[in-house]
Amino acid sequence: MGQPCGRADCPIIDPRSVDRRALRVHTIAGGSEHFRATHRRFDANTFTPAGVGNGRFSPLEGRGHTYVARQRSAALLESVFHEASGPNPRIYRSQLADHQIVRLHVVDPVRVLDLRDPALAELGLERSQLTAANPVHYPCTRSVAERIVGTKGTAGLVWTSRQGSLHAERNRDGLAAEVLRHDSLDVAVFYTPDHSGLIEMIDAEPLMQADGPSRFVVELANLLRIAIL
Repeated sequence: MGQPCGRADCPIIDPRSVDRRALRVHTIAGGSEHFRATHRRFDANTFTPAGVGNGRFSPLEGRGHTYVARQRSAALLESVFHEASGPNPRIYRSQLADHQIVRLHVVDPVRVLDLRDPALAELGLERSQLTAANPVHYPCTRSVAERIVGTKGTAGLVWTSRQGSLHAERNRDGLAAEVLRHDSLDVAVFYTPDHSGLIEMIDAEPLMQADGPSRFVVELANLLRIAIL
């Protein structure tokens, strides 16, 4: 059976080769705060509805999802800033106007499968085989997620942000390289329907204010040398 991308040189691990018994579990602390960057059409929903999106580990069949991060920067880099990592990165005010940053409260401890770099190494895997793949391979990474979702009673996955690494590499001579390398940017995804009560929204802030992009957006874009057009 070939990979969903249809490419003979696909780097993504074959889902059938994953030993679910060997997967490590990480617990996200109850009471902790996380951030989610989302399209404003979802209003105050903490989960994106089933079937919506085209992400690394979503959508999965019959499951809503939410991507969260401990840092606002990671949440933005993995969403609205996702395509702004090339040689001349830019983002448009119209994109910012469509999005918001949501602050979330994790109600109880959440168990997730650990796909961060050290955990992948224990499985004999590299980032390029799962968590650092290009978007063309997202159907392939989703097929891995479909196989492992819910293993060991977990509610989702956690991994090391590829976007943080891309921006650190692009800004090797600047402050961003030190900030992004010294502060590991981890991203997690939680799934419904069985775990929909795990998080609650605290508040939401649009990325565009009445007088322009929010201060955090401007400072992050300046740090990463991303033009706001």
